[in-house]
Amino acid sequence: MVGTRRIGTAFLGTLRAYTTVDVEGLPPSLDLLPSSGVSLRFGLIGTGGGGHLFAGALAGRPGGAELVAVCSRNRRNASDFGSGYGVTEVHTDWRDLIRADIDAVCLASPTGDHARMAVEAASRGLHVLTEKPIAATVADADRMIEACHQAGVTLGCIYMYRFLDTARRMKDAVTGGLIGRPLMAECSGLFFRDQPYYDSGEWRGKWESEGGGSLVTQTSHTLDLMLWMLGDVEEALAFYSTSPLHRIEVEDITVGVLRFAGGALATLLSTTAAVPPQPRYLTVRGTEGTVRLVDDRLDRWDVPGGPPPEIEALMKAGPVDRGDTLTQAGFADSSLHHLQMEDFVAAVAEGRPPLVDGREGRRTTAVMEALYESARRGRAIRPA
Repeated sequence: MVGTRRIGTAFLGTLRAYTTVDVEGLPPSLDLLPSSGVSLRFGLIGTGGGGHLFAGALAGRPGGAELVAVCSRNRRNASDFGSGYGVTEVHTDWRDLIRADIDAVCLASPTGDHARMAVEAASRGLHVLTEKPIAATVADADRMIEACHQAGVTLGCIYMYRFLDTARRMKDAVTGGLIGRPLMAECSGLFFRDQPYYDSGEWRGKWESEGGGSLVTQTSHTLDLMLWMLGDVEEALAFYSTSPLHRIEVEDITVGVLRFAGGALATLLSTTAAVPPQPRYLTVRGTEGTVRLVDDRLDRWDVPGGPPPEIEALMKAGPVDRGDTLTQAGFADSSLHHLQMEDFVAAVAEGRPPLVDGREGRRTTAVMEALYESARRGRAIRPA
């Protein structure tokens, strides 16, 4: 369903036309999207780092989509941001933006604002694509999912690392039995952020507006990949704390253990107080082998028969500078957002859920909420 707003016509181009990442070997649904004649006009709420990722992706016209309106509470910021992307329609009230002549809205606003914005946008027939996490709480995520369902519009949540070729190959190894039965996993996000990073936005470092600390904002990407590969979590047990390095309300260190419905156990390390920081990584160990992703690269492929040539090529590939470093959040590279937005636009055109729909976003938030609740209660928690 395309929604109730005006829909233009444009060719849904291939992924290769607009991105610098290697998209060889993509599944047919992603390798060449069908030419449906549908193009979405997007509005964007939020002009910070996440806003630049969305706008940069839309500048490449993913699936023929275009950015036509932006919103920031500061008109100067909205105008400067818009001019940088060739957008002349700017707003300072997000309610005015969702009343504009658009078909979909991107939410790059503070996490705590996602639910009310998504619910209102859905009521006006707009499709919704939100930055991660989908919401600050599972209850808010449920409100968003229900509102979009009732309105018949598409809801998606940005977890762009699922669109890495290396991540897809690793998932295939895990779910396809190449490592045997999954037994253990390790999810690690050892980052460093200084106090000026938290001071850069009044919403940062607060439970209500950010939804959490390092786990929610940094490590949730790797956690999402682990859930994508291993499935639902039955129990979560954790501790968290705030280090003396930061003056914030939320945690900057979380240590957790997860028990998956399939029987695998996993450890989780998350921090923005690692001195020095280390590359993020995800390891999955099974009865017959081990695979590991370090940053964007396949680092281990210890399976019977060894890696085939295409996997060897991925393992030998050099690192990709995406601008978001171990110590800074530059948000320079939007190519993975472009890939996810291609899928989102195609999902709207084909009437199917996007690869990361509202329920997928909810699952990751539910596990994070369970980890936090476990730390507060001192016992294992089953995700909602």
